[in-house]
Amino acid sequence: MELDFILEIIENNGYLGLFLWLWFGVFGVPIPNEVIAMTVGIAASMEVLNPFVTFAVTYFGILAALTTLYTIGRFLGRPLLPFLQKRKRFAKTIEKSFEFMDKYHSYSLSFSYFIPGVRNFIPFLYGFSKLPYRTFALFAYSGAFVWLTITFSLGYWFGDHQEQIWQYEKELLIGLGILVSLYIGFALIRKKQKEKNKIKVASK
Repeated sequence: MELDFILEIIENNGYLGLFLWLWFGVFGVPIPNEVIAMTVGIAASMEVLNPFVTFAVTYFGILAALTTLYTIGRFLGRPLLPFLQKRKRFAKTIEKSFEFMDKYHSYSLSFSYFIPGVRNFIPFLYGFSKLPYRTFALFAYSGAFVWLTITFSLGYWFGDHQEQIWQYEKELLIGLGILVSLYIGFALIRKKQKEKNKIKVASK
C-alpha cells in the first residue's frame, strides 16, 4: 500500500512531490518514517526509481523537516512549548525528550532519530534552547544520514522480504537504537577521557 502511494506521488508530482511530502509530512503524515525510507528503498531495488536520486531526495526532505522543526523552536518555541506541555498527547514525549537531552547533550540529536516521536521534538527543543545552528546541523544531519542509510538499505537489499521487515520493525529499531547507544556511549567516554588528559597536561 505504501509503495503504491509513494509511486503515485512521484508519478503525479515527480521527485519534488516526494521531497515536499517528506518535508511537511512530519507535521501530520501517519506513516512512520521507517516505513517511508524502507519503501523508497524497495522501489529503488525494483528499478522503478533511481536509487541515488531517491536517496538524495529522501535525505534532503528529512533535513528540511529537521531544520523547520529547529527554526520553529528557535523563533516560536516560547509560546508553543507551554501550550504543547499542557496537552497529554505531547507532554510525556516532551518530558522524555528533555531526559535524552540531559543525558546525551548534543549527541541526543543523532540518537533521537532512531526513536519515533522523540525525533520530532528534540530539534524543536534545541531550537528553543538557542543551540547554535552549526552544532545542530552537525549532530542532527549526521544522525539522520546514518539512520537513512540503514533503513534505505534494508528496503533496497531485503525488499523481497518486506513482510518480515514490517513484522519485526520494532525489533529492528531496538537493535539499531542499541547500536547507536553504544556508539554514543563510546564517543562520550572518549570525549571525557580527552578532557581528563588535557587537565592532566595543563596541571603539570
